Amino acid sequence: MTNPSDAPQPQQPGEPAAGNVPPTPYEQPPAYQAPQAQQPPQGYPAGNYQAPGGYQAPGQPGFGAPAGAANNAPPAGLGYAAPPRNVFALDFNNIKERVTNTQGVPQPLVISYWLWVAAAVLGVVVSLVTMIGFAGGFAGAGLIFSLIFAAAYIFLAIRLKEGSRWARLVLSILGGLSLLSLPFSLFTGGLSLIGTAATIAAAVMMWLPQSQEHFKG
Repeated sequence: MTNPSDAPQPQQPGEPAAGNVPPTPYEQPPAYQAPQAQQPPQGYPAGNYQAPGGYQAPGQPGFGAPAGAANNAPPAGLGYAAPPRNVFALDFNNIKERVTNTQGVPQPLVISYWLWVAAAVLGVVVSLVTMIGFAGGFAGAGLIFSLIFAAAYIFLAIRLKEGSRWARLVLSILGGLSLLSLPFSLFTGGLSLIGTAATIAAAVMMWLPQSQEHFKG
């Protein structure tokens, strides 16, 4: 017995006949296209352009570098490969160049650097003269401490020359302490006064506008 629901339904106008429905064509997904590097606006230097949103195409300067790497890079134009700005960098491999080479350093900062070195050397000379004049264990200990402080001064001055901001901050504190000790140096006079004056002058010159350009990443 035939079920009425199994009987063929009458064909509606405009509908294809049963069994003649064509298969739906397969649509391929669109091919993946890598983001295109955006061209810099007219008049903008091409080598420094970075697309909005932080995307930087391969081949552009800084691609693949972590955020903030540019600010940590040593100053451009130095005569040797300097360590990054924000590291301690106690390295003796190229110590001669790090002490003597001032290529690419602004002139006021070069003067500041050599004043820090001169102040360190004068401190050792003062301690040596004191040890000779007052032979004893205390004078010998003073010479040892002066050698340690001189090495620290020179190391900080090297990092200053290499654009380290933290070294400039530490040297600024040392310059402030020298300013506080100026009345005592005026009373004693001699090499001690010269060393104090050199320290204060060095601290001032490393904050001049031309010197500050050396610390901008």
